[in-house]
Amino acid sequence: MRFREAVILAGVCALFASCGEERRAAEQDDLIESDDRKGADVWLRATDRTEPALWLAQREAGGAVGVREPAVERIRAALLSAQPHFLESDRMLANRTAQVGQMLAADGHAEDFAQLISSLVAIAATAGQKQTYGEVCQHYYNLRHSGVEREEALRMLAARYRTQKQFR
Repeated sequence: MRFREAVILAGVCALFASCGEERRAAEQDDLIESDDRKGADVWLRATDRTEPALWLAQREAGGAVGVREPAVERIRAALLSAQPHFLESDRMLANRTAQVGQMLAADGHAEDFAQLISSLVAIAATAGQKQTYGEVCQHYYNLRHSGVEREEALRMLAARYRTQKQFR
């Protein structure tokens, strides 16, 4: 039995060791400038030194955006508000937001990234426990893709996630 436990523990350790190191910018001075990589920034990788809010604002704008521009500040604030409600890092929230934003735009439903994050934070907050951002995004996208209007989709999701409190 001890050998089996050791093998399981080693497997779990290997899994965690393979995960990318995540770091959140705690202070304004900790912000990391974007690298100009010309097309290499399709997704924000764990090894990238780009601040997630800046990267996401640049994706949304389709080009260079200054670190102190209002769009970056709004995304930065939205990511900060997401931390207590989602399991993923800022980097993963930025990647998923870019992906869902691109999918919504392809459907003719382009949305402001900061507003999208904030809206999904409000959904997760109704559950009263941390959620998986990718799952909430997928539920939201599925509703929007099927033709449900934005406010109605948010209302439906809030009602669905609110039921989690009842079953805890």
